[in-house]
Amino acid sequence: MALTEVKRGQGAAISLFERIAGHSLAQAERLAEAIHVRSVKAGETVFHQDEPHPYVYVIESGLVTLTYLRADGEEWIKSFAFEGRFFASLSALVPSGRASFSAVAVEGGRLERIPFSTLQSLADTDLGWSRMIRRALMMLAERKERRERQFLTLSAEERYRSLIVEEPEVVARVPQKDLAGYLGITPVGLSRIATRVRAEGTAKLNPG
Repeated sequence: MALTEVKRGQGAAISLFERIAGHSLAQAERLAEAIHVRSVKAGETVFHQDEPHPYVYVIESGLVTLTYLRADGEEWIKSFAFEGRFFASLSALVPSGRASFSAVAVEGGRLERIPFSTLQSLADTDLGWSRMIRRALMMLAERKERRERQFLTLSAEERYRSLIVEEPEVVARVPQKDLAGYLGITPVGLSRIATRVRAEGTAKLNPG
């Protein structure tokens, strides 16, 4: 089942975590009691880089961009998250840690915020939760590794083509300037690439 298929009636976080685990999780009511549902508006900051923020978020609805702020004030877009995905700054989850990036809502929506301490407590007392958290952390690590590999080994156009195949929803929903920032090119450069890719698609649909 795709990660975007969240059963909202059960709670986005519980539904997602049980899907990651591959089975029902015990003591789910403890998690439910710890969840804080937060509504965000487009452009609203969920949390800032360098602030303490030991929470995990599951997106019930909306789209969030995760962004590094460089010393010169320029932003570097790390990734995007949308319905059925989770995100957290791993640096902020360790004792006395701080977020290594900022999270900003691209679209208005609803987020479920979970104290990482609650997840740790569940993992300490239940093997199912412990395994689920390990799998979730591996998912974050895999996303990061794939992003690094693509950025270091593929051209901007190859990265764009890959994104169309792997995450077409991101291409459709993310503003052009943010998508360009994610790909590491200018909006003009992205426009040229997108035009070329569309032209190729049209030619394939209308051969001869």
